[in-house]
Amino acid sequence: MPRISVVVPSFAPQEELLGQLFASLAEQSLSDFEVIVVDDGSPDPDYVFPDARFRLVRRDQRRGPAACRNAGAAEAAAEALFFTDTDCRLERDTLTRALEGLERAPVSVGDTITDVKTAFGGLVAALGFPGGGILGFEKVWRVDADGFARSFSSCNVAFRSAFFREMGGFDESFPVAGGEDTVLARRVVDGGGAIWYEKRQRVFHVEKPDLAGFLRWQVIRGRGNFHIRRRVSSVGGYLRLRVWTFRNSLARAGVLRAPAVLALIGLSVAAQTAGYWLERRRWAG
Repeated sequence: MPRISVVVPSFAPQEELLGQLFASLAEQSLSDFEVIVVDDGSPDPDYVFPDARFRLVRRDQRRGPAACRNAGAAEAAAEALFFTDTDCRLERDTLTRALEGLERAPVSVGDTITDVKTAFGGLVAALGFPGGGILGFEKVWRVDADGFARSFSSCNVAFRSAFFREMGGFDESFPVAGGEDTVLARRVVDGGGAIWYEKRQRVFHVEKPDLAGFLRWQVIRGRGNFHIRRRVSSVGGYLRLRVWTFRNSLARAGVLRAPAVLALIGLSVAAQTAGYWLERRRWAG
């Protein structure tokens, strides 16, 4: 019986990135784990696994990452779950730290760090997304004095398996790949659950290397924000949180890069707003 089951949703993954993720998992200091890759109806999927701890679940129709995560969790043998994505890689002790975090709370979120390769990617990472960028999770989502958070990123989060089932898993009706983790985190907190922030539970995420990709991502996040508002009774304090995050971004950028980061903040707000209203109009029609 493995101590922790790693669930990876996948659709037409890049071979190089997938190889980096698999290598980082195979080299974990904790050896007693399993990896369940859930392929979301990729055309001609081809996966090369490093050892017998990895296995594949194929889905005939594309349903999105939320459905894949739930399907992987249903196949898991361990009493602990760890979720990550195909464009990530784990630090060597990450699964060990995740299990330590689950001793403190039913959910453990870690620090997701952007693997910066380009100057533009560094500017985007200074905004603190995804999961922390180069700011650190605690500079994007507030962590209280006792070490507990109120949100998490689905590319670096661990659950006690029984608690994940109790919470109902990720919302499979979420129509975009972004925001379903925020909704589940709110369900956890509103239901009296706790989310422990384990900073040493580290995952490295591929950067956003170009402006076009960054803007598409922000539009999707705006669409996701519309559906978050439909599912969450109150989003009070979110604007203050984002202002606080962007202040941290400008401080991290320094004098020379601050104007460029400020411009990206403006583009981010505009693109997310456009995505929100486009999605609202689509659903109203």
